[in-house]
Amino acid sequence: MDLSQFLILPCLLVVMVASLLIARYAQEMQEQNVVRLYRLTALDRRRAATRNVIRALLDLDDNPELLRILYQSLQSDLQKIQLLDPSRADLESDLRQVQASLGSLTEVDRASAEQLELRRQRLEQRTGLSSEREIQITRAYISEAMSIIRRLYQFRQVRGDQLESVARYLGTLSLTVAVNSNLQMGELALRDGDKIKALSNFQRAESLVVRGPYIGRERSEKLAVIEARKEKLLAQSRSEQGLLLLASAD
Repeated sequence: MDLSQFLILPCLLVVMVASLLIARYAQEMQEQNVVRLYRLTALDRRRAATRNVIRALLDLDDNPELLRILYQSLQSDLQKIQLLDPSRADLESDLRQVQASLGSLTEVDRASAEQLELRRQRLEQRTGLSSEREIQITRAYISEAMSIIRRLYQFRQVRGDQLESVARYLGTLSLTVAVNSNLQMGELALRDGDKIKALSNFQRAESLVVRGPYIGRERSEKLAVIEARKEKLLAQSRSEQGLLLLASAD
């Protein structure tokens, strides 16, 4: 074997080893990209879900404790996406909006007694939905909010007292949606002349209040409203019966 043939073998070995190392590196980079894309997809989905929950809850109420937790979670996800994909130009705008929203919650914290009463009145109006489908959709968003809070608690991003407070609030909010929506649907049924359906809605609302967590003034006020609606229905029924008697007498 001459010298040239002797040198070819080590060169081939070097090339083979280099090829194997390059292939291994390429595989690792591909695996890292797959993991990165998977994380980006999961974070984008979570970000969209959190944003949808925030929008749905803002249509009902602006509870500062709950919204602060949700906005902070959204901000954290946006920052993680930004680290994984710095080329995303849309994230800066989203982060500014979230930070502005977090800042506005300070004003809600400082609300006066009069502002709190106005907020309570808005909540009563906004939670009066007009169909079972609307109730199901809204309560699904409330359940999703609770799932987000539980996940944050599992990862120690929410304290135990916060979890308890938010769970209590969301449970009451879900019940308020059911009660006020049944009252609203009862009114609509009464307007359409369906007294049986109206009475059924009023009785369902009453049952929810009696079995629910309402106490004190709030419980008394809701039962008084339901009783007034039932009295209105009965008065209308008596009036119609009287007219029927007069008509039959003629």
